[in-house]
Amino acid sequence: MTHRTRLMIALALAVALIGAACDNSGTTDTTTGAPSTTAGSGLPGDTTTSTIPPLDAIPPDQIPGDHSASISDALDMAMRTEIGELMIVVEQDRALPFLEIPTVTILDVNEFTARVTEVVEDDLDPAEVANDQAFFELMGMLDGTVNLGELLVSLYAEQVAAFYDGDTGEIVVPAAADGFSALQKVSLAHELVHALTDQHFDFNDEFEVRSDIGNIDDVSALLAVVEGDATYQQFVYLEGLDPIEAAAAALEALTFDSTTLDSAPTWIGMDLAFPYEQGLVFVGVVVADSGLKGVDEAYQDLPTTTEQILEPRKYIRREVPTPIDPVAVTLPGWEVYEDASFGEWGVRLLLVDTVSPGVMTQAAAGWDNDAYRVLVNGDEVAMAWSYLAESEQDAEDLVNALILHARGPMGATSSRESGGGLLLEGAGVYVFIDRIDDRFVFVASTDTAAGQSLRTQMGV
Repeated sequence: MTHRTRLMIALALAVALIGAACDNSGTTDTTTGAPSTTAGSGLPGDTTTSTIPPLDAIPPDQIPGDHSASISDALDMAMRTEIGELMIVVEQDRALPFLEIPTVTILDVNEFTARVTEVVEDDLDPAEVANDQAFFELMGMLDGTVNLGELLVSLYAEQVAAFYDGDTGEIVVPAAADGFSALQKVSLAHELVHALTDQHFDFNDEFEVRSDIGNIDDVSALLAVVEGDATYQQFVYLEGLDPIEAAAAALEALTFDSTTLDSAPTWIGMDLAFPYEQGLVFVGVVVADSGLKGVDEAYQDLPTTTEQILEPRKYIRREVPTPIDPVAVTLPGWEVYEDASFGEWGVRLLLVDTVSPGVMTQAAAGWDNDAYRVLVNGDEVAMAWSYLAESEQDAEDLVNALILHARGPMGATSSRESGGGLLLEGAGVYVFIDRIDDRFVFVASTDTAAGQSLRTQMGV
């Protein structure tokens, strides 16, 4: 859903997930194994065919960027020395050279938080946030007590540990009063991977294209490759650290403030973590299958669905969804707000608070393709959704879960058969579901007349 991914715009958000990947002793566990470089690769540090001493750091005065006034020039230079060393490590681990040295802006913690807040507020269009909130409330994903705009600003200000701006090629990183902490250096390694891979594969340009004309599910798939690659490499970096420093990074990650995240709806936290957690698994499978070369190829032949991220073997086989017609309904006086696809991941998010994790996964796993359209008229919102499952049983499983969801979080407690489908109604909500073999149509609206019109146009 664009409601999820729109909020990332040009930022590659580095959520501090390190603690979750560490065991109780503070050691890292990537499970996928670290990639290795080969002799004669031509990377800095490779002396197989040359007697020139290996370059072990980019000189600090060659790393462009500013720093907060509260950070002394001497401390800035010391940190840029660390950055220069880290750039070489990232090049060697990722088996790609920097084509140009990225700009690194070093801010004190207060200025960093203010910068993130400013960027997020600038990227959030109030009208779109209002429409998103209305849609989420219709679908039972928000309960009317959450101010979505305020939540998102607070959430990103809390969770962003560093970020890469693909439009400018700039990395922005916070620093402690005495320099980078262990966790901040790991976060910096993550963002350096973004800068490096963007130089080689131009993923930011593709992100912008998919954000403008994609179906939303494809944007989430792209982000999973980008963030999964950087997360994989940050764990490779952790494995190479002195155990004491690695433990310090892990302990710092475990104490990372998550007050806002903990109070947010479950699906928002899941979705924020998706490109990092599921992307890490995806990249791990690709590396095991064909090494870092396979990851490079994934940037050049990007996944187009979250199904391919959740089930990497489908990507490796280049298994694509069955084509489905877009939803083309209209309502007089209403504006078409969004044409998109839930995808397998979006279905999981929709059902996460309705059914058990096992039922949620099973109901979503039968996804073959889907398309929906959202329309708005002031405070009113309506949607029509066309869904294709891999089998009739898969469609039935999801419809059964959606009926529970409509009766529960959506508040459509009254139900009766109507025209071969099921009509569910409640205070301010109209829902209609009709399954035919391996397909179903789902209509939801805050306005009964609008819902009835959408149902007629969808042929049910």
